[in-house]
Amino acid sequence: MSTAYDFTQSGSGDYTIKPSNLFTYVDADGIPKNLYATVQDTAKVKLSGDLASRVHNKRATFNGCSVDQQSDINAAASGAQDYSKKTSAYVSGITDSTERYTTWFGEYDDGRRTTVQDHFNLINSRDFSNDFTYDCTCTDTSVYAYVCAYISTVRL
Repeated sequence: MSTAYDFTQSGSGDYTIKPSNLFTYVDADGIPKNLYATVQDTAKVKLSGDLASRVHNKRATFNGCSVDQQSDINAAASGAQDYSKKTSAYVSGITDSTERYTTWFGEYDDGRRTTVQDHFNLINSRDFSNDFTYDCTCTDTSVYAYVCAYISTVRL
């Protein structure tokens, strides 16, 4: 079945699987392209044992990114995820002013710390390697990155 399916909630059992008709590949220039297939059949399968508990490995989506850009983005996403996790843990562990906190967020008070913690909890709840579409089509040399709110697209 591969890791393209997530059966961690439903577990073992009988399933009818209809394959997707859309496949994405990267051409020689590193541009993602869509390929559509005609789907005529479904498969009836029985799932048991280790496959029923395998974790789904969703991947980030890329728009106009070369293979090298995708590799760089994946590495940056992993580092950002780690940084986000550590920052969230740091903020949740403080109860008074620290130099690090005041450098970034100003004078310490419980309400402000709660706001900062809530924001980092939200940031940390997202999977940077899976939950976003990374768009590399911008050619403006003065733009390094921007975010399209509410659609989880990061443009680079």
